[in-house]
Amino acid sequence: MRIAVIEGDGIGPSVISAAIEALEVLADKHGFKLEFVEAPAGDRVAKERGEPLPEDTLRKIEEADACLKGPIGETARDVIVFLRRRLDLYANIRPFKALPITPEHYRGVDFLIVRENTEDIYRGVEDVGEDHAAAIMIFTRKGCERIARVAGQLALERRRKITIIHKSNVLKSFEFFKRACVEALASLDLEIDDMYVDNAAYQLIIDPWRFDVILTPNMFGDILSDEAAGIIGTLGVCPSANIGDRYGLFEPVHGSAPTIDPSYANPTATILSAAMMLDWLGKRSGEESMREASRELRLAVEETLASKEKLTPDMGGGASTKSFTEALISKIKGSNGGR
Repeated sequence: MRIAVIEGDGIGPSVISAAIEALEVLADKHGFKLEFVEAPAGDRVAKERGEPLPEDTLRKIEEADACLKGPIGETARDVIVFLRRRLDLYANIRPFKALPITPEHYRGVDFLIVRENTEDIYRGVEDVGEDHAAAIMIFTRKGCERIARVAGQLALERRRKITIIHKSNVLKSFEFFKRACVEALASLDLEIDDMYVDNAAYQLIIDPWRFDVILTPNMFGDILSDEAAGIIGTLGVCPSANIGDRYGLFEPVHGSAPTIDPSYANPTATILSAAMMLDWLGKRSGEESMREASRELRLAVEETLASKEKLTPDMGGGASTKSFTEALISKIKGSNGGR
């Protein structure tokens, strides 16, 4: 399998390096092959080459089986937003499952945010003048139906409940989103409810256990994800997948964190994103060894966090990225394959 790798900016190279190291150990252990292809993009590349996403980088991504991406700085719109549209990565899947570093009050939390990734106000249709600014919110029936189907399939594999997030009491556009999603899910054996986004933000704090799969428009999913990260413990442990019918791009939810010393960055979110990538590749290719490696990687992360010996500063420890990664690799090498 060929993996295009965007190191990104800020802490990106540090956390990506940690994830690749773990992937190489797992590939060797489980007997599958991964080829990593450097695909430069982001702020540094823009300064060096005059554009944040060069054509040869785009070609490498399009020709790869998947892309593992680090966080991008100020050129994020020109890189990840562009890639979501270019590759039609319409489903942004963000799991939020309690980990050993999750505050005691929120232990047992386990939900998914399934975010429509190409429409809504983030479509970027704007008119900005000297004395005005306007942005157009766009929803299509196709866009709503296909993200609803993704959420529905994931819910069937979990606790069979979907909560559709909207603000239809203010904007009819959100009523369209809600109605199109409900219609797309009607044939599935699921419990379906809906919630205004302001109430959803409140319920995430007081009763996150009520949620299983949260289906959101683009902007609301972006905002609620950061709130959900606070529940789990830190943005540093939150992974995500950008999925389309053909391509898959995997990245941490967090940004490039330019004020953080990269040698002490938390690589957990990127490593868990790599685990999501392995599972996705395994499903598509029928390689069960890759899905087994994915499960093993997540288990190794949980065990490393549970030991509390090598936690990075954002998790309350003082460990470096390198020492955390070494502890994780030790767990992988010492495991029996995740069984």
